[in-house]
Amino acid sequence: MDNELMIVDQWGEKFGIQDLNDKKFLENITPQQLENIAYRKKEIGIAFKKVDEVLKERLNQGEQFPHIIFSETKHANIDQSEQTKKAFVKKYGWDAVQVKTPKQLKEKYGEDIQPDLDKVTVYTTGQRLKYE
Repeated sequence: MDNELMIVDQWGEKFGIQDLNDKKFLENITPQQLENIAYRKKEIGIAFKKVDEVLKERLNQGEQFPHIIFSETKHANIDQSEQTKKAFVKKYGWDAVQVKTPKQLKEKYGEDIQPDLDKVTVYTTGQRLKYE
């Protein structure tokens, strides 16, 4: 494909966007190739975040771009007043309200809440990608 965006690894091996969108292609490449692509993805992701950051700053400063504008978005949030919480608990039960995270509770009540958190905090493990 002409003018296709490509990722090129340190050995000059090229991977086109069509390749990267093809799960069968990705399943059949070597572990080293997949790792190299993953590192390039990480580098590109950081760069694109910086591009977005500067773009937003410039839009906020009034600069105009022919094809990029801010659009209005609508977010739905439930009123967090005590009255609302009580009404929802009464009508729907305790599942209708959410206890804050340990971090949120510490921010609101300070470190004095830690002994109470230690009694009820449940730790789970998960997996995340770690680049070394």
